[in-house]
Amino acid sequence: MKNNKNTGIFIDKEKFIKNNPVLKKIISGEEVFWKNNKYTDFKRSYSEISLTARDMYDAEERLKRFSAYISKAFPETEALNGIIESPLKKISLMRKHLDFEYKNSLKGNFFLKCDNELPISGSIKARGGIYEVLKHAETLALKNNFLIKNDYSEFNSSAFKNFFSDYSISVGSTGNLG
Repeated sequence: MKNNKNTGIFIDKEKFIKNNPVLKKIISGEEVFWKNNKYTDFKRSYSEISLTARDMYDAEERLKRFSAYISKAFPETEALNGIIESPLKKISLMRKHLDFEYKNSLKGNFFLKCDNELPISGSIKARGGIYEVLKHAETLALKNNFLIKNDYSEFNSSAFKNFFSDYSISVGSTGNLG
């Protein structure tokens, strides 16, 4: 049994493997096909989403609060004042190609949102991961009365770095988020 000091969760490895038999095959290096038994159609899934416009507003406000820290910790974000945003690039040739292909004249401009150029993360998935880390850091700092002046640039200080050195994050992914 292993105690994860960050979450207080006790993990019984053998019981976990027993309850998830596919893990035994994965551990032994066997090829595995796993089908998500919770998979459902979009209409049903959409009706069960608990996110609201308020959640999106809260996320935007949190990222704004952290922008001073992000700007200090990641200089490549200084031009956007610590906001992690994808550049938009005009793609005029795409519009011309589509005009020709569909024998039509499309109005307006076409832009490509270059998420591959996101500062820090390089992917939209990783930006979500960064957000989750910031949210967790903020929760810990507030819970421990560590964020006194609401000066989020202080997250880059040695005092904050020392405070967070007692915590770790694990990501179960080998993709962009990992």
